[in-house]
Amino acid sequence: MRPGRYFLWMGGTMVALAVLAVLLGVLVDPYRMFGTPGLPGWTTLKPRIYERPGIAKIYQLERIAPRTVLLGNSRVEIGFDPASPEWPADTRPIFNAAMAGQGLFTALLMLREAIATGKLKTAVVGIDFLDFLQIGYSDNFALPPVGAEERRLLVGRDGGLNPARSLQLWRDRLASTLTIDAATDSVETLLDQDPETTTTMTPLGFNPLHEYRLFIARSGYYGLFAQKNATYVREYRRFKPPDFSHPLRIVNYRYLLMITRLAKAHGIQLILFTPPYHADYLEMLNQVGLWASFEAWQRTLADVVDAAKQGGVQVTLFDFSIYDRFTTEPVPPRHDLTSRMRWYWESAHYKSALGDKMLKRFFHGDKSLGYELTKANVDAVLARTRSQRAQYIGRINAEGTRQPLAVPDSDRVN
Repeated sequence: MRPGRYFLWMGGTMVALAVLAVLLGVLVDPYRMFGTPGLPGWTTLKPRIYERPGIAKIYQLERIAPRTVLLGNSRVEIGFDPASPEWPADTRPIFNAAMAGQGLFTALLMLREAIATGKLKTAVVGIDFLDFLQIGYSDNFALPPVGAEERRLLVGRDGGLNPARSLQLWRDRLASTLTIDAATDSVETLLDQDPETTTTMTPLGFNPLHEYRLFIARSGYYGLFAQKNATYVREYRRFKPPDFSHPLRIVNYRYLLMITRLAKAHGIQLILFTPPYHADYLEMLNQVGLWASFEAWQRTLADVVDAAKQGGVQVTLFDFSIYDRFTTEPVPPRHDLTSRMRWYWESAHYKSALGDKMLKRFFHGDKSLGYELTKANVDAVLARTRSQRAQYIGRINAEGTRQPLAVPDSDRVN
């Protein structure tokens, strides 16, 4: 073969392969970059989507242009299904923009992005105690350096159009098609479409946590709780109790203030909440010596909300970090691989069934779960939580078993 014909053949082959790779990436859409409709049994589930969660969340959010956005970390991402019938009609469409392992700075960025789509009316934000432990203190009030997630956004930090957006969009298109990872992830997407166990993210940003069913089938809820609880104890023992007497030095406190100011500037209704940690998780906080800090954190949140309300922000704070019939749900005993928990995957992550109960609290006036926390009632709420804990621990010590704690409706302290 003549050299000219060889290079022509090679060039044509490379072009053909590139075209096939682009077609594969667009049609399979393993990261939901392009919004290609899923083909049931072939591409509906996205087992490799968490390889590129920033791509998935930001571009899906823009396509949805939500009236309501969910913000926070994995507890929110797993705990709230935007397709739930508990959402009022006037809150739809809803997008779950929460991202695992991320804190309030990411929530701030995603709130800004949701506002930029032009239809946002309500933001539901999970405020996690862990956020106020991990980053710690800083007297440097500068924002973090601009990263890839921020370069994807429609608007920049100055509120104008983001100048880095166009280049990042093309980078993401190439990363989703013309890379070995994209091709491999596309093939794995085609091969892994088990509706019972395949990892996925819905088009509305919800993580149904299918893969946990495999863990539970192998070790039961007891094994999963035990493993996670041990991990949390090791992790939280490293943290020093934060000093909430000077909250402005806490980085995530400042991000929370920025979220409230952004909501005010754009007339967004803000619903803040603390997670419904399982009693095992709350006991872990006691075990590692963080309970006093946990209460100080809740008082600080109540102060933030009180000040925000006085400043004209439409904001409400709900506290679900309590001992009640939901958070004290019994964990099946060791070697029980068949029983199923209704409300929890493990002690720090609740199921969307419990998220639905929280939606009833937010939007339908159901006061069987949680408290509306204010500066006026925070001390009474914390005192009641301590009383409920004593009742719960006393029952365990007396009976040797864990049973759900029946408590009156939470509105009696309000």
